[in-house]
Amino acid sequence: MNTEIIKEIVPKFFEVGFYNQKYYDIVVTDKRIILAWMGETYRPWMLRVDPGMYKRKEFEKLNIDDVVNYNEKNVIIDYEDIEKVELKKRTFFKNGYIYIKTKNNEFKLYNKDKKLNYDDLLMTLQGFMGKKVIFNES
Repeated sequence: MNTEIIKEIVPKFFEVGFYNQKYYDIVVTDKRIILAWMGETYRPWMLRVDPGMYKRKEFEKLNIDDVVNYNEKNVIIDYEDIEKVELKKRTFFKNGYIYIKTKNNEFKLYNKDKKLNYDDLLMTLQGFMGKKVIFNES
């Protein structure tokens, strides 16, 4: 039996590509961060819709094993592999983001949700990773 506990699910993050946007929900557990794949869109920027919009209710009911296996494009990041996490709140002109640097990769996911509480996410992540997590004020 898996004793891993989901602490927080933060929805609506996306990675910007040249022709597309890839959408993830960030699942924070007591052992790792899971970038849970929600889908992607190739539409022009004015017509883009979050593809995870209809999956989220189902997703929130899953246990940790189901979350990990939800999609083969999920990204699983153990806390010991993380070197740095940087959070930046959304401003009037720019989207907020989370930047995760690991030993072998870097991930930068944006969020345009005005209601997202970055302070709660910061406190949760700092509880597991301490000073590896910083808040970008600039």
